[in-house]
Order: sequence, then C-alpha cells, then structure tokens
Amino acid sequence: MSFLRGSTNFVWCTTSVLGKGATGAVFQGVNKNNGEPVAVKTFNQLSHLRPHDVRMREFEVLKKVNHENIVQLLAIEEEQDGRGTVIVMELCTGGSLFNILDDPENTYGLAESEFLLVLEHLTAGMKHLRDNNLVHRDLKPGNIMKFIADDGSTIYKLTDFGAARELQEDQQFVSLYGTEEYLHPDIYERAVMRKPVGKTFGATVDLWSIGVTLYHVATGNLPFRPFGGRRNKETMFYIITKKASGVISGVQTSDNGPIEWSKELPQNCQLSVGLKKIVTPLLAGLLEVDPQKIWSFDRFFTEVTDMLCRKRVHIFNIHKGSLIKVFLHPEEKLTALQVHIQDQTDIAPHAQILLCGDTFLTNVVEESTPGKGYPNTDETKPLMLFSKENNNVDRPVDSELTETKFPVFASIISVENDASQAKIACSVGYVCKRRIDKLVVCTKLSQDAVEAFSRLVSAELARLLEKCEHLKELTKAVEDTAAAVERSENLAWQVSRKFASQSALEMKNWKKDLELKSKEFTVELVPAVVQLHQRYVKEGSLRGGWDSIIHGLWCPCANKSSQKAAILVDRLRDGWQHLLRDRATRNLTYNDEQFHILERMKVTSTGQRIKALLETFCVPATRSRWECVADWYKMAQTVFLQTQILDKDVENYVRVLETYSYRLSQESKERYENFLHLVDRFPEKIKTTERTNLPAQESTKKWKNICVVQEQIAMILYANGALIDQLDRLSTVDSLPDTDDSEYTSL
Repeated sequence: MSFLRGSTNFVWCTTSVLGKGATGAVFQGVNKNNGEPVAVKTFNQLSHLRPHDVRMREFEVLKKVNHENIVQLLAIEEEQDGRGTVIVMELCTGGSLFNILDDPENTYGLAESEFLLVLEHLTAGMKHLRDNNLVHRDLKPGNIMKFIADDGSTIYKLTDFGAARELQEDQQFVSLYGTEEYLHPDIYERAVMRKPVGKTFGATVDLWSIGVTLYHVATGNLPFRPFGGRRNKETMFYIITKKASGVISGVQTSDNGPIEWSKELPQNCQLSVGLKKIVTPLLAGLLEVDPQKIWSFDRFFTEVTDMLCRKRVHIFNIHKGSLIKVFLHPEEKLTALQVHIQDQTDIAPHAQILLCGDTFLTNVVEESTPGKGYPNTDETKPLMLFSKENNNVDRPVDSELTETKFPVFASIISVENDASQAKIACSVGYVCKRRIDKLVVCTKLSQDAVEAFSRLVSAELARLLEKCEHLKELTKAVEDTAAAVERSENLAWQVSRKFASQSALEMKNWKKDLELKSKEFTVELVPAVVQLHQRYVKEGSLRGGWDSIIHGLWCPCANKSSQKAAILVDRLRDGWQHLLRDRATRNLTYNDEQFHILERMKVTSTGQRIKALLETFCVPATRSRWECVADWYKMAQTVFLQTQILDKDVENYVRVLETYSYRLSQESKERYENFLHLVDRFPEKIKTTERTNLPAQESTKKWKNICVVQEQIAMILYANGALIDQLDRLSTVDSLPDTDDSEYTSL
C-alpha cells in the first residue's frame, strides 16, 4: 500500500500528518519542481456532503487574503487519482499554537514576550480579515500556526478558513461553526445545547473566541472549565452565560461543586504584574456576554494597538528582590511612571529613588520627557528602585516559593500513566528551572544594585565636597568684599567728619556679620562632609562593607545554577519523550520494558536533583544573600540620607550667602547715595575752596570713583584685590592738614 499521493506539482505522504479536522487533514509535502516543503490540505467524504458554495467558500477566502499573519495560499490543484481538490499552503514548521501550549514547558502559558507576539500577530491577521469583511468563525490555538522565517524570527499565522465567509459589520449569519470551548455563548446554546432559539450572529462572535484563545495562551488553560470537561455541557453553558461582567474565568473542581469565579489572571501564569494590569481588562472586554457592554472590533484593535505601543520599563525593586515591568504609554511622563511603580511596590512617588546606571533617572530624563523618550531597559539592565523612607528588605523567595512536588510513578508499569506522569514531572521541572533562573537574576541584579547605589553615594559625596570647596572660596571672596566695603565706608565716615558739622553716616560691621552666618558652614558642615567623603569615597567603606558581609556566601549565579537547571530539565524532557514513544508502541518487549523502567528511574532521580538544586542550594543561598542586602542597605540608606541632609544644609547656606551678598550690595549702594547727598550739603566755603584747590578737587573725584566701584563689588568678586589697592592709595585724603579760609584764599 502506497502512502504517497500527489497532484500536478506537489506530492505528499499520508503518514506525515500535520493536523486533522472534521472535514479533512493536512499533510506535509514537497514541490515537485524545486523540493520546497509545503502543507497540503485534503478533504474527506464528509466535506463533500456540504453544499458546493460552502465548499468553494474556503478557496475564495484564501484567494482574497494576502497578509503576513495569514497562511499563504500557494496553489489549488486536483489530486491525480480524482479524489478531489487540495489546497497547497506554505509550511509552518513551528507547529500549531495548540501543540505549543501542550508542551510541558508551557503548562502555565507562554512566556511574556511570546504572548505579546501572539497578540500582535493574531490582531494583525484579524484586522486584515475585517478590512476584507471576512469572519473566521473557528478561531482557536489549533488554527494559529508558528512560522519560522529565514532569519529565525517567529511569525504566527491564521489558518483553516473552512468556516470563514464574507460578512459585513451589520450583517448576521445563522449557520453553526466552531469548537465547543471557544464558542460564543449564543452559538453554544444552539450548536451544543441544541436549543431552538431564533438568534442570528454577527462578526463579533470572533471576539469571544479571541478572548478564550488569549486566556489559553496566557495561562495554559481554558478560562471556563466545568468538572468533567465536555461531558458536563449544562455546567459549561451555565458558566459562560451566568458569569458576571468583568469575570474572565470560571472553574468547577469537583462534581456538582461550586464555580470558582475570578476577575484576575492566575498567579502562576508567566505574565508580569505590569502586563496583567492591562491584559485583564482586554480579556474582560472580549469575554463580555451583556450585549450592551460587548466590544466592537474597532475597540479591540484600538486597545491592542495602545497596549503594544507602550514602552516596557524594567525596574528592579531591591526591597522585594523582584524585577517588575511598567508598560508606559508613549505620552506618559515621570509622574505617571512613579504612580505605576507605586501600584506594584507600595513605594510612594516622593520616596522613590530611581537609578539609571549609577545616576538619578531625573539626570537622564526630565519630568516633561514622554515615555517614548525614556532609555531602553531589559531584564539584565533595568532601572534600580530604592526607598528613601523604608530600609526594610524582604527575602524574595518567601512569596515566590511554594513547595515543589514531583509526581510519583505507580508500582505497576502502565505506558499510558507513565507517559502522563513523566509529562507532569517535566512540567514541574520547567517550573523549578524558571524559579532558579529568577533567583539567579535577582542575585545578579542585587549585586548590580549595590554597586550602582555605592557609586551614586560616592558621586554625591564627591559633588557635595566640591560644592563645599567652591563655597569656601566664594565665602572668602565675599569676606574680602565685605572688608573692602567696611574700609570704604570708614573712609566715607572720616571724610564726612572732616567737612560736615557731624557725620550722618552709620558704621556697620559687615565682616563680623558674615563670620556669624558662615560659622555653621565652616565649623560643622564642611568637616561633616569631609569625614563622610574620607570614609565612603576614599576608603570605600560602603562597597568594602558589602564585599565583607557576602564573603564566602554560596552564589547561585557564580555556581552556574541556571545552566545546571537547563541540563536537568533537558534530561527530564528526554525521559518524557522516551516514555511517550513507549505509549505509542503500546506493547513492550521484555527488553523494552527494562529500558522503560530505567527511564522512569531516571525521570524520578532527575526530578529530585533539580528540586534539590532549587530548595537545598538556591533558595537558602538567596535568603542568606538577602539578609546581607538588608543589613547593607540599612547602612547605605543612612549614608545616603546623611548626604542628602548635608546637601540641603549646604543649599541653605548658599541661599544665606546670596541674601547676604545682595544685602551687602544694596545697603552699600544706599550708603553711597547718602554720602553723595552729604557732599552736596557741605558748607559753601568748602565747595568754593574745592573749586579753587586742585588737590581737593582731585581728591573728591577719586572718592566718587571709589563709590562707583563700590556698586559693582557684589558682581565682580575676583577684582577685590585691585579695589583694596585703590582704597589704600586714596586713604591719603585722611592725612590732609586742617587749614583755615585765609590759607586757601591766599593761594
């Protein structure tokens, strides 16, 4: 009997089955002309019982669509032996999404990045269908294929358009298609419950199927599960029709037991908390029964577009030892980011210390910078989050770790049960591996966080010391200015005494006033900054303290725990595959049975090894390290807060110095104006003498120059020395001898 079948340009083998459905099967084949692998869909006798126009519908739909996320039609040909028409499509070597979800690695759903890829590609494919007024009517993971492109990238594609047809937005249909678990409640009522209801259905029934599919992809399970599965149709119908708005899952775990409703995704799924927050409302909208609240396709496409355009900001929270993700809208700013962080960490925005590298995030982006302008982050280089107010550090494994339970093989050999138990063991092994990977990442990031915070504190102390040194120089310059002002005012006071009946000028001790204001800075602040700088920058006590307390600790990262876990889970997978082949064989020879027993033993021992790696080595080591992190951060936060307090005190002194300098400038200017008014009121005879006495005129002119320079003292601090020299040269005025009127007139 030949298993080969063919058409004009293609040949396929009926043993190479890619998938089977109610009306046909898909086989792997090749192009006779170039050897390219293809997928060939053939149709059985049941399909031929359908009306001709229904049978032709799939051909017409495939001819009409042309999109990257829809399986490409290559040809429609007739089989050579007259068995009917076949559809030749591009081969998706990654298999169906259903088979991918059935893999032990994905027992609790796809990884986050893969889920987002499925969401993006599924939405794009559906958008193309709706743009062409097409409805699929049988959306499910089994009809989504994984295509591996030439560059190794993954593309998910919609396939199986046997139930598809043209349908306008406002049109309805009455025919029944689809798979039970993914059917809209109205179709389920007619197709499965066989109730004679006169309802028609619109294109939005695909949205329900998309919602069920996305929940399945995110969690590895169907959202609505009655006890007993398909056999319990009444309970299934009750669950999908009686669920409250916003509920995205309903599970019955015992016969006639209660329904466990949930509005949240399960904790064990692989999506981050940040993504769950935006995926859950999406699922709730798609799985809506109330006709008044049901979503439209436009809204679905808008919501997904909004979700996919968001900036993924990775943040490591040292207080919980957890890596969180914030999906920041392109136009959201720093305030929104801080609120998102608070939602996941309970750290208030004003208490958040966000580091990008070893500097504050606010040094990299401004408060007005939109999300699209934020630096790229990933799981290896996230932002670091610390709290100003809380120095408590919790062990990350306390909430993450639940006891790992591997299945136990029955004493009696059963190829059916053994394969199932091996699959469960493999699934648990993947859970252990993910936990180990998570602990390794947290260990590595804790080291990075310590180093980043240490560098930040060192940089802040170095900056603060430099600011203090600059302020010391500035204080000295202001002090010199004050001394110069004092000498000039003293000179003005003495001149006014010489030529006026009494001096109206007030003397002020500027230098002493400055000494009182700068005493706290020079005597307390500067020595405190110098001491901290010496200890934590020059001596490196902060980083040295960390190295000291972790010395000798077993490190999951350094001991290659992730690599060991990967090898062990591969061994579990090999054992499962071996027992899976034994199940397909059904009857084992004596030798095959002995190998079967050995494989069971290998699966058991490998499971114990990966469990021991997690619970005996990685968990205790992580706990010990986090106790060290807790002790270290108490010290590090204290130093940081001391630095911040000193920085504020120094800033206060800067404002004091600015106020003093401004007052010095303003009051000295007022005194200058007062002196000019006083000069104008000098006795007339003194003015006449001044007009006829050249030395006196020159003296007055020089004095006015002094007053002009005095106005610029506060702004030209670097010229203090020259100003003092000028004042010294002009001080000879004070030594002029007293003369009477006759002596001046005789000249």
